Amino acid sequence: MLNLTFINKWLVLVYRIVLIVLFTSLYQSAQATTSFARQTGEPCTACHMQAYGPWLTQYGQKFKLDGYVAGHANKLPDAINPFAAEVVGSVTNTQKKNDGDPYYSNTSDQSNPNNNVLLDWAAIYYTGRVTDKIGAYLQMNINPQAGRYVSLAMADIRVADHGTIQGQEVTYGLTVNNAPTMTDFWMTTPAWMYPYTQSSVTVHPAAQPWLQSLMAGANTAGSTAYMMINNHLYLEAGGYTSQSKDMANGLGVWNGGSQSAGPQGGLIEGGAPYWRMFLQHSVGAHTMMMGTYGMAAKVIPYYSSGFGANSYVEYNADANYSYMMDDSNMLMAMVKYTHDSMSMGASQAQNFSSNNSNYLDSVMMMGMWTYQQTYNLSIGWNYMKGSSDMALYNGALNYAGTVNAITGSANGSPNTNSFLFEADYVPFGKGSFAADPYLNVRLSVQYWAYTQFNGATSNYDGAGRNASDNNTLYFVGNMMF
Repeated sequence: MLNLTFINKWLVLVYRIVLIVLFTSLYQSAQATTSFARQTGEPCTACHMQAYGPWLTQYGQKFKLDGYVAGHANKLPDAINPFAAEVVGSVTNTQKKNDGDPYYSNTSDQSNPNNNVLLDWAAIYYTGRVTDKIGAYLQMNINPQAGRYVSLAMADIRVADHGTIQGQEVTYGLTVNNAPTMTDFWMTTPAWMYPYTQSSVTVHPAAQPWLQSLMAGANTAGSTAYMMINNHLYLEAGGYTSQSKDMANGLGVWNGGSQSAGPQGGLIEGGAPYWRMFLQHSVGAHTMMMGTYGMAAKVIPYYSSGFGANSYVEYNADANYSYMMDDSNMLMAMVKYTHDSMSMGASQAQNFSSNNSNYLDSVMMMGMWTYQQTYNLSIGWNYMKGSSDMALYNGALNYAGTVNAITGSANGSPNTNSFLFEADYVPFGKGSFAADPYLNVRLSVQYWAYTQFNGATSNYDGAGRNASDNNTLYFVGNMMF
């Protein structure tokens, strides 16, 4: 068993060293970094399909694998070139109002039961080259309404190089980051999963895959090593642990004992191995990928020590596909299957779970059409099925044995089926506007339709709420500058 105290001390030291390097590099012109578009001198479409991202082109994948260091096209003074900012605002309408809404706003300490206008978050980025071999992607989120906190949302600091193995070109590197799948670049991993933005003030299913729940909290830290062989075979392995309370508090991601950790939340005990492998291949206008990733961990539920630890193992199989039909039309598709195996002894001992063991299977499929990298139409399907567990899925705020209205499941089932329809408009990012290196915008409208929610189609919470009552219309705007 790895020593948790030692790991946390080591990770704190690494983060401090890296942050010192990043801070001092701002004032050393020989090592100055630039944000991605200004650094490469390329429009957003060079690295991202759909002009805003995050789906990466082959060039964008190489840029990330190489450690974010390519390019020397400075567009602003070195002291400010590495920085960027983003603002995300939205309007959410749920088909039936949520009188028990647990989300917060600045005005009333509780959001409206429906029709919420929200500044989802603002973000400050430090991205790009630190040295010729070291680069960084750092994102600090400022959430003024939903939760009211400042946090280090994403951190990926990597060193990379190139070589050959028996005549095969190899890109290899080491990354220190704050969440599993942060290092990935496919849309079937939780850090970058489609849809890119979802409403935080609507009703969500009680269950979700464990890695997705873990990523939402970003209360982890770890390191992985990776290699890409001949641009076909990708291999990555490493480990993660929970951040110490002091470290997590300092980074704004501490959620110990809170309901935001989710029904599977808690403190990772020791180290948790993570793995990723995929094969990718391009033939003319077609690019295909098939892969797998997963993680295994012992987790102390809700940070409540003295009852042992749960054991979680998650396996994922995923595939992505893109087809450049012509200069104006592009098709993309992806599919992911997830299996979670959960030994819940520690949760059962504290009445957080009714069962000693549970499973959760989920399937996600999405297809998208993009026109002139400006207009996007997509449709998705999400399905979850798992063990019925009255204590685990009866609602995030209730452990007294009664079902929470709206958020809970009357039969203890996590089974949920939904469809997503989305349209996006991205006017900039193609290199045809003078503002392209400095400004980008994405406007989106989503509609989530549920045919099953928390185990039933009708009266799923025992209080008369139907699955379709949680259908959600969501307007969101992202502005990057």
